[in-house]
Amino acid sequence: MSGTLAIPCNSVGDHDQPGKDWNELFRAELVPVVGNSSNDVLVWAISGAVTTATITDQFTSGARRYHDRYAASDHFAHLFAQAIAATGIAIAPRPTILDLGSGSGANSVVPCRRLFPGARIVATDLSAELLAMLAGDLSQGQAPGEILCVQMDAMSEHVAPAAFDLVTGASILHHLDSPEDGIAAAGRALKPGAHAIFFEPFHGWAIMRLAFERVLVESRLRGEPLDSEVEAPLRQLIDDVRLRSILNDRRGPAFERMDDKWLFSSTRIKAAGLAAGFSQVRLVPHNDHATLYRDSAAVHLRLATGRSDLALPPWAVEILDAFDSAMTLHAKRELMLEGAIVMTKAE
Repeated sequence: MSGTLAIPCNSVGDHDQPGKDWNELFRAELVPVVGNSSNDVLVWAISGAVTTATITDQFTSGARRYHDRYAASDHFAHLFAQAIAATGIAIAPRPTILDLGSGSGANSVVPCRRLFPGARIVATDLSAELLAMLAGDLSQGQAPGEILCVQMDAMSEHVAPAAFDLVTGASILHHLDSPEDGIAAAGRALKPGAHAIFFEPFHGWAIMRLAFERVLVESRLRGEPLDSEVEAPLRQLIDDVRLRSILNDRRGPAFERMDDKWLFSSTRIKAAGLAAGFSQVRLVPHNDHATLYRDSAAVHLRLATGRSDLALPPWAVEILDAFDSAMTLHAKRELMLEGAIVMTKAE
């Protein structure tokens, strides 16, 4: 945690509230959760808040590993800028921002501070461990007064209505038991005419599943087994997309144990946005280039294994290239793998 010792706040004495301006953004009092040895509060929580949402070990005891593998501040700063440019939305100067599912802040808070100088950001997450990493970085002189870390369920109703100029979420909705509740929470938090920006996976991942299945079949036909460290991530993605593509109602322990629960369709996202009081819901595909599936396979191998030296054999790359050539750029936009969701609240 950037050299900052994080400890439960019941071990570091009494604490003041974070300040009137911050408190006005919430429906209930804030209470300290995590502090440091200097008696500073790193992470706050909502007094009396109760949630049924769950998170897995990768976001708690595995927080540092999760941050090291998935932190990509420059990439997400580009995605924010791309979404804003593509939709032409205007963000208020020095905005007050609610970030849902902040994690360690690398993919949301850091890009927002870059793009919106002077912004005041409420960073929220169920993981106090990841938030403490963010707050620990801020305590090293990175303008801590501009950011408040709050342990909070993204589906909750604890923030004050119409209090924020922008709601952001970098890969949060697909983790939620009910993404519609997360979108509704964003709608309640925003001022009239303000915007929400989310980055999420879509059903276009089914194309990658089909491509990987074809690679595995070809491997058997050729009698050329893939390296086990290459084959395992391919099978993992096939199973993951299959499970996340099930459209029936999801309940029970198996669903709760899934970190990544959903893939989205434009129809579902637009319906949820309109139901939450947004007047416009626009989607901006992240990638539609000629080698999308080949490149996505390489990224998947790296993220799934943490290694950058793994690669598919040439014949497998040719299969991915065949999928790329079969899909026009327009088709790739409609069947996108990942995209920005830009919502504008009704005036």
